[in-house]
Amino acid sequence: MHNVLSSEVFPDPRLPVAGERLELVADVAVHSHAFFEIAVVVAGRGVHVSAAGEVELAPDSVVVLRPGEWHGYVDCVGLVVRNAYLGPDVFGLLSGALVPGGPSTRAPAHPAVQHAMRVLEADLAEPWTLEQLGARVNLAPGYLIRLFGKSVGMSPIAYLNRIRAERAAGLLIETELPVASVGAMVGWHDPSHATRRFRSTFGLSPSQYRSAFRP
Repeated sequence: MHNVLSSEVFPDPRLPVAGERLELVADVAVHSHAFFEIAVVVAGRGVHVSAAGEVELAPDSVVVLRPGEWHGYVDCVGLVVRNAYLGPDVFGLLSGALVPGGPSTRAPAHPAVQHAMRVLEADLAEPWTLEQLGARVNLAPGYLIRLFGKSVGMSPIAYLNRIRAERAAGLLIETELPVASVGAMVGWHDPSHATRRFRSTFGLSPSQYRSAFRP
């Protein structure tokens, strides 16, 4: 199952909010997200498939998905959906965007930052250090930190922890793996450390998240 990461949807990592209008003329294979999704049906009909079961869709139907939940669409007939996507930490970032120096005043993402983000996302389990990441993108660690701060509003390691939490959320809902194994798969080998990092993103421990959101 494909897990859609935030970087695949949000063109500006400083403010993870996006939307689109989709005309679904064929089935959409099941997939999961590392972010919130709100889908509103504006025309047509179809069937929404998720861990909660199958739900028939008609105009004005609304689907809400949490980070890590999987879903898909079948039996689509003229189905038109308006989607809104929200990153798991969007509310804190929106608050920052309203004050001087918040995300709205930062420079566009530097190409080296975009490259570094893709490198991290491709290998979450790697025990990354700033030195390793800098070497991969041919930049001094200090300069890379400054570029991330200007473009993303956080350090490379803070960004890594965020996408690790997003992927962990998906694994907690998609699989039966123990929490410790999920942490190890995304690069958090110390369970206590994994719990702290996960809670800082979602406000819940991994076990609480799984209990709350898995059907």
